[in-house]
Amino acid sequence: MPACDRPGSQLNLEEDHRFLRELVFAGLKDLNTGFDSPLIGHFSPTDFLVVIDRCELLHVRVIGIEVFASGRDFLEAEISPEYGYDWARRLVQRYQGRSDVTICATFGVP
Repeated sequence: MPACDRPGSQLNLEEDHRFLRELVFAGLKDLNTGFDSPLIGHFSPTDFLVVIDRCELLHVRVIGIEVFASGRDFLEAEISPEYGYDWARRLVQRYQGRSDVTICATFGVP
């Protein structure tokens, strides 16, 4: 049975989303204006560095990151090549200063 069909899995997804929204993304501007699922937060490179810092503090794993230009033009994706958060910071720092870039990620909530 797929994980999404197991009883309780939808509740876990909702709890994870609420945790991210209330603790990891709190106070940051979500740039997802409807071009992606409402469950996926997109942030500027500067705000995404804050997301990474909060993830590290809260022991939330950054599994993979996707980078887009102008909300819909795919630029890059990277799956965590190493343990920790330095790889994510290096990737995001490459886009610092670009106002047309949004960054989103897949997270492992403890």
